[in-house]
Amino acid sequence: MSDYPLIVFATSSAPVPLAALYDLLVTEGAPANFGVDIAGEATEEELNDPNWEAAFLRWLEPEIHDVLLIERMVRAEDEDADLLVGTHSAGLLLSTDTAGRMIVADALMRTQVVYGVQILPAMIADEDHGAWEILDALASLLARAGEGLVYAEAEGYCDADGELMLAEDEGDERVSG
Repeated sequence: MSDYPLIVFATSSAPVPLAALYDLLVTEGAPANFGVDIAGEATEEELNDPNWEAAFLRWLEPEIHDVLLIERMVRAEDEDADLLVGTHSAGLLLSTDTAGRMIVADALMRTQVVYGVQILPAMIADEDHGAWEILDALASLLARAGEGLVYAEAEGYCDADGELMLAEDEGDERVSG
């Protein structure tokens, strides 16, 4: 299983098509698109497919390069989703924040869909890359549409508006998946 420094735990099973994420790119004026294969742009049919499994966010400037890989995993259908929920649930035992732990534990218990986000080398290499701002907006959209929480490695769990629900402790050895 791949490492996901950003994960959205969605409690709603309602599908979020890639078209909704693509519309966000257009609204934000991001020079980017989505692809569901190693190369090329997603077709309208692929963008509207509610059962997509993985998508590359491709930045188009100054040249085309992949910046993110977003994987959609449905609980009880994908063992990686169940493993991520289990790992994060177990990691909550390390927290001393009782209220935050209860809120996050409840959301994890009700999670239906997990969106794992891999940050690809081109984006990691450029701390000023425009995709960093888009990453926050995409995570927020997925969390809002999925009625869920966002986990950001080394930060913790927050709601769709970015309000921190449970901070990750400095000594937390949780495996992000």
